[in-house]
Amino acid sequence: MASTQDRDEKRQIGGELIIPLLALAFTLYYIATVIDSPWSAQLNAFMVGTVLILLVLMFFAVAAREVLRGQATLGASNLLEPYRILPKRLGFIALSLGYVIFIQWLGFTLTTFLFMAGSMFLLGGGRRPLAYLLAAFVMAAVALVVFVILFQKRFPKGPVEYLVQALS
Repeated sequence: MASTQDRDEKRQIGGELIIPLLALAFTLYYIATVIDSPWSAQLNAFMVGTVLILLVLMFFAVAAREVLRGQATLGASNLLEPYRILPKRLGFIALSLGYVIFIQWLGFTLTTFLFMAGSMFLLGGGRRPLAYLLAAFVMAAVALVVFVILFQKRFPKGPVEYLVQALS
C-alpha cells in the first residue's frame, strides 16, 4: 500500500506497530498506578483502558492476518521514509520532549503556547509567523480557560497561571 514500494514487494508493518505497543504499555501502566486511587479514578482507567486495549488488540489481529496471509512482513526498514521529511520529524520529536521537560518550570499555558508555535513554525516552514503566533496564542488561551479555569484541572503552574491566580 505504500507508494514507495513495488506491487510485488510485501508491505512492511513493523513500524506501524510501535505506537500501538506503546499505547498498550502506557495503558497497562496507567491502570496499575490507579489501583490505590479512589473508585472514580479506577473506573475511568478501566473504561478508557478497556477501549484502548480492545482497539490495540484489533489492530494487532489485522496485522497478524496480513502477515499470515503473506501480504505483509514485520519489517521496519521503511520506518524513516520518506527521508525528505526526516528533519521535521526529528524536530517535532524534540519539541514534544521539550514540552514534557519544560512544562514543570514554564507551566501548562506557556509551554503549550511555545509547543504550538514551534510546531507550526516547523511544519509550516515559517511562511506565516504572525498567523502561527496568533493561532498558538488562541489555542493556549482556550486551553487555559477550559482546563485550568473552568474545569480546575491541576496542571503544572507557571507565570501565566500565577498571574491568573493573582488577578482572580
